[in-house]
Amino acid sequence: MESYEGGCLCGKVRFRVSAPMLDSGYCHCRMCQRNSGSPVIAFATFPVEEFGWIRGAPAVYASSANARRQFCAGCGSYMVFQRDDLPQEISVNVGAFDDPTAFPPRSHIFSESRVSWLHIDDDLPRLQGYGVK
Repeated sequence: MESYEGGCLCGKVRFRVSAPMLDSGYCHCRMCQRNSGSPVIAFATFPVEEFGWIRGAPAVYASSANARRQFCAGCGSYMVFQRDDLPQEISVNVGAFDDPTAFPPRSHIFSESRVSWLHIDDDLPRLQGYGVK
């Protein structure tokens, strides 16, 4: 079984995922931009039952009526996104993994919110919202 670990910048909060990813991509939504301070974040999605915190506990922020973000209260590192309408899945910020190269993106989501000066030269699908081409 595949197993991947990661955590926050200060090391107080760590996690482990023990499953292959279900999906991955770049998110260009305004909430991810504001949350990360970056024009885009890379994410990988896993079955929630295969994800666990192995050190510390994250703080939780309800970023919208149906989504929560989890981060380290000490250093502020954003690690996890969860949608209430998809409780069986958890999306992890790829940059929080010890080996972020293990999760190549498969698509771009929320492309309608892409920052105009950012150009990622790939042939991946550009989707509106979570998945409309």
